[in-house]
Amino acid sequence: MIGAMKIAVSCGGTGGHMYPGLAVAAELLARGHEVGVVLSGRSVESERTGGGLPRGAAVLPVRIPRPSARRPLSVFAWAGASIPARRALRAFRADALLAMGSYTSLPPVLAARSLGIPVVLHEANAVPGKAVARLARFARAVCVCFPGMEKRFAPGTRLVKTGLPLRSEFARGVGGSAPSDGAFRLLVMGGSQGAKGLNKLVAEAFGLATRTDPAGLARRRVKIVHLAGRAGEEEARALWAASGAAERGVGIEVVGFESDMARRYAEADACVSRAGASSCFELALAGVPAVFVPLPHLAGDHQSRNAEAFAGAADLVSQEDPDAPAKLLAALFALADDPALRAARREKMLAFAPDAPAARVADVLERLPA
Repeated sequence: MIGAMKIAVSCGGTGGHMYPGLAVAAELLARGHEVGVVLSGRSVESERTGGGLPRGAAVLPVRIPRPSARRPLSVFAWAGASIPARRALRAFRADALLAMGSYTSLPPVLAARSLGIPVVLHEANAVPGKAVARLARFARAVCVCFPGMEKRFAPGTRLVKTGLPLRSEFARGVGGSAPSDGAFRLLVMGGSQGAKGLNKLVAEAFGLATRTDPAGLARRRVKIVHLAGRAGEEEARALWAASGAAERGVGIEVVGFESDMARRYAEADACVSRAGASSCFELALAGVPAVFVPLPHLAGDHQSRNAEAFAGAADLVSQEDPDAPAKLLAALFALADDPALRAARREKMLAFAPDAPAARVADVLERLPA
């Protein structure tokens, strides 16, 4: 397509979809296009946008209820949201729709299909979510982040490797750049879905160190910033108190919510995190060596597949492994003891972060055939 376009962006109902979608919206606006952001009415959307959208973006409100197997009628309400989605896209006079995945993608994509509006999908994970997998046949292109995605889609699906658009405040290579007193600075990102198991595992690992190698723990001068989430903050404090790590010289700061993630990445020599796509690629862009602990029992075990794609750049520890605390501790102490290893991992992580992914997605939209 040539000239300014009107592009609707369905960001999805979670932070992992919202931030990338808004990053593309901002890029499109900067290029002179009109953008309408489809919002489904979930509270997470207002939380993630901070009460605002990229300057100049229009809001296309389309209430999209979450389907539930426990409430069979909810499926009809979910699919029925394609009717107000159709009205919103028609009123906006959209030339194209970008859908970032999640259950909120289906009604806008069906609406766009019925109106003859070209659709581009974005899949963040190494295993496509149900929405993207099922809707790919309606799309002119599917933007992906991981290699080898051809085997995940039907033959003939046009795939474009763009990477995952991230918030603009994340500077490339910022990881570990803040002044240090020589301590090993560990960031623990447990304030997300399924955080409880991760929070417990990290505290157990350091509890193991206090029992088996207290002198080594003190010698390494570990400082931990634990992002536990508001709901998990008090429990995380209790877990650390029970670990005895503070008595062995470990500095521990438990944070319920952090708005300045760029600062936390700059202060981190390494990170323990789940392996959601946003976490993986933020750490890659920042160049922070990571130990990924995938959230178990997700559809397609996609977090494990995400983490496996970072082989050589990050370690993977299964939460369900009986030896998980010892393996996590060994991975972290290897990084703490070897600055050369950290530097090598940093470079390998950076290699996984493509340049300008939001611009790459915008390019796909601009090059749609008229």
